[in-house]
Amino acid sequence: MTTAAHAGPVAVPETVAKAVPSTAVAGMVMASVVVIWGLGPPVTKLISAPPLVGASVRFWLATPLIWGLMYATGRRATLATLRHTALPGALFGLNMIGVFAALQHASVAVLAVIQALQPGVVLLIAGPLLGERATRWHVAWTLVGVVGVSVVVLGGSPEVHTDAIGILLALWSLMTFTLYYLLNRRARSTTSIDPLAWMAGVTLFAGLTITPIAVALSDASDYRQLAGVDWLYLAFVGGVVGIVGHTMMSWAHRFIAASRSSLYLLAMNVVAISAAWPLHDEPITPLQAVGGVVVLGAVAAVLSRPASVRAAGRPSPTAATSP
Repeated sequence: MTTAAHAGPVAVPETVAKAVPSTAVAGMVMASVVVIWGLGPPVTKLISAPPLVGASVRFWLATPLIWGLMYATGRRATLATLRHTALPGALFGLNMIGVFAALQHASVAVLAVIQALQPGVVLLIAGPLLGERATRWHVAWTLVGVVGVSVVVLGGSPEVHTDAIGILLALWSLMTFTLYYLLNRRARSTTSIDPLAWMAGVTLFAGLTITPIAVALSDASDYRQLAGVDWLYLAFVGGVVGIVGHTMMSWAHRFIAASRSSLYLLAMNVVAISAAWPLHDEPITPLQAVGGVVVLGAVAAVLSRPASVRAAGRPSPTAATSP
């Protein structure tokens, strides 16, 4: 079977641009991504090996799986596709390293709150990079959502600590993931790269980036900490969160502006703390519940206005982002 990935990135054909899903379908896919990604942190926390070891092994479990799936479905990753995925893949790997390093200097709560700033950063960058413009309604509710996430995270954390290095590393993690996210949106909205071929390239380059650092900063005893059940957790994180979640997100990025889709991701924290209750015996406090309602309300408010993010100076490429 021949796919667009064979020919590398090219302008999206008019026939392809017309074959778009409804706004509701694209939104449901993105909502599924939120649930899948929200389950990632509490499941990852179950892994007994050091985080950097788990992250590197995760990529090398996922890489042959997604490449095999890509070839089994007739898709191919050409040199042109690999060129376009090299930088995003490296950024994805560097993001994982930043998260690991930040947790050595700051509490999870601090890292989570800083990462929750992503929709605001996307609003600033998406204009010049992608030509997306958000209305005041979208901007206002994005700020409300960020505040809500802060309440969700800090409302359940008795200890909050950090230092200057921790803040810088958390900001590094925020920026690397944001750039990866925006490059994904640009590639999917302006080229014909297949989402599965895209993630095959990204996963490969992320693994190539993080593995040498993991090997240099770890020893054999760290890798021996991977217990039998850890492989099941790694399979979920690498296969479901990594392959299924990220491929679905890449698919949705053709039809949903980055400024809108990044707001969906705020709800990941609501999913994460809900899953942490049964998995880690971390009950939800009343303050966290209030924050969760605020987050979901902010997301719903933005989604209630389909045209709250629009392409600036050119027609929207897809029906899912049109009024």
